[in-house]
This record gives sequence, structure tokens and C-alpha cells, in this order.
Amino acid sequence: MSDHVQTLKEPIHLEGGFKLVYQEPKDYIRYYSIYYGQKYADYYFRRSAATLIEQASIFDCGYFIMKDETIIGGVFLKPNFMSDLFVVPPYEDYDGLVNKLLPYLKTISKTDDKILIREVVEEHVPTYEQQGCQIHEVNYWMTRPTQSMSAILPEGYASRAIVCEDTDEIATLIMKAYRANSVYKHIAAKEDYILHVKEFLDLHRNNPIMDESSRVIVDTGTNTIVGVCLHMEFEEYPLIMSLAVDPDHQHKGLGRFLLTHSINSSSKEYPATRLSVLKNNPAIKLYENLGFIRSKSITDMYAE
Repeated sequence: MSDHVQTLKEPIHLEGGFKLVYQEPKDYIRYYSIYYGQKYADYYFRRSAATLIEQASIFDCGYFIMKDETIIGGVFLKPNFMSDLFVVPPYEDYDGLVNKLLPYLKTISKTDDKILIREVVEEHVPTYEQQGCQIHEVNYWMTRPTQSMSAILPEGYASRAIVCEDTDEIATLIMKAYRANSVYKHIAAKEDYILHVKEFLDLHRNNPIMDESSRVIVDTGTNTIVGVCLHMEFEEYPLIMSLAVDPDHQHKGLGRFLLTHSINSSSKEYPATRLSVLKNNPAIKLYENLGFIRSKSITDMYAE
């Protein structure tokens, strides 16, 4: 449990008779799973009960929002962080709760660090913008049925499974591809991408379908990796962790090959596959041409 929660066991009183009351994750999940998980399920394709419980336990900063003794909403809240605000019918003034919570959040946050407002669903973004919050990143979940289909690799390239020795080269490729794509405003350190590849190798390669779906593409002339697709199983469905093609080898069909290979391989065990993509990423056109559909957008924001 965080130090913040430990020091705020007593109700936190806001203006107008409102208060925040901390809940243990097992108690918080009863309301969170319905009034957030079920209500906004279309934004995420699926949010299983197990995933919601895990999220509540990891954050461990779930508060009921109460008016007098009535539960009217809930939120994850701690210094420099707020997420997944919901209202409980018949109460419906979401905007009013934002107006009450943001000033309190600012009083408990470190002024030299940004205040993250995480995963704001599309319909509520204007509310936060009216309070001076800035958009950091906008994402879509996309999904498509799996099916048996042919994956065609252009001449001059070979495809193979991913091995541990590829880790550094894959991390370098992902960074190069992201830097060349203007939608990526923030590029992580190489060590972060190395850990990302190791996550696949350590946790997801043991799943035969995830291993088969994940591939590197090698330029046979230089024997260098110029494309990669990494998979994980998330909520019992495939999720593409990363898809990257070297900018010098784009527009040759390599991305299409990686995706069609993924759809075909996943079809042996799963009915659908998914990915997450940044708004305005040119790759969205390819995904939609291959039959993926977009959910509504989810936005990370910063409070000033």
C-alpha cells in the first residue's frame, strides 16, 4: 500500500459536502467493474474482471466519492496521478466531480512533477481541457477477427522466429522506426526497449501461438533485421506488443506481411486479435485496409 493511502485513511473532505473515502481493492472493484469497466468496455474491446481486479490492486488508491453518505462515484487518485473517474447513477455530474477533484489533486502533488490524468475516454476529454489540462497521447484499440490467410513476403527478405540474440538489434530497430514517425513525441531510452523485448522472450514466447505469430524480417543482402512483430496474450486474446519496420524498408509490404502472418497464426487458437495505435499514425490506414476496426479514443493528459 502506498504511503499516500496510509496517511489518508480518514475521509478527505471536499467542498459542498463531498468526500473521498479510501477502499481496499477487493471492495472498490465491486463498483469499479460495473460503473467503469462495463460502461466503457467498448473503448478497450474487453476489460475482464481479472484485469480490473489486478489494476485496482496495483494502483491501490481507489476512493469512493460520496455526497453525505451516498456513493456517487469513484476514482484512482494519489499525488501526481488520477485515473478512471466514474459516476454512480442517479448522480450524473461528471464535470462537477472533475472540477472538485483537480484542485485537491494539485494540492497533494509535487509541483516540479507533471500531474498525469490517465486514460480519459473520448467523451470526457473536453471537460479536462476546459480545466487547463493538456493532451499528452491519444490511442485507439483496434481489433479484427482472425482467419486462415496467406502471408506474402517480398523478394530479398526472410522471416524467422525471434531469439535472445536479436534483443539489442530489435530494440535499435524499434527506436529508429519510432524516431522516423512524427506521431511519436516521446522516445524511451534503449534500455526500456531492451526490457520490452525481454518481456516477450521471458513471458510470452512460451506460448506456442504467440511465438509463431511473432517474427523478425531479415534483409538477406545485409543479414540485418528490418522488421519485427512481437505478441503477447492479454485477457485471453492476442495483443500485438510492437510492430516496427525500418524506415528504409517501408512501403514494400513488410508490415502487411507481419500482420497477415499474425492473423493467420493466431487463427489456430484465437477468434480475434488486437493492437493499440497512436492517433494520426499512418499505419492506421494499413490496419483498416486489413479489416481492423477502431474503438473510441483513450487519452492521457497532464494537468498544469
